[in-house]
Amino acid sequence: MEHIIETILNYVEPDGEITGDSLLKQDCGLTSFDTVSLYGELAREYGVPEDLPALRLAKTVKDVYEALETAKANG
Repeated sequence: MEHIIETILNYVEPDGEITGDSLLKQDCGLTSFDTVSLYGELAREYGVPEDLPALRLAKTVKDVYEALETAKANG
């Protein structure tokens, strides 16, 4: 999950610390464009499709992590 947090920090400078429970938009400050870009970057790194439904539904950093790990495990 640390890698995802580090990647988010390439897009924004949040007011507080980012944790697994941080909300992507409210806590991290990601815009819709940031989110799409972030998902694309992470999907390429994980070797999974960029259009994962679980990513589109993600609300927290942990949700993103779990979506990517699940997709990677399911090949």
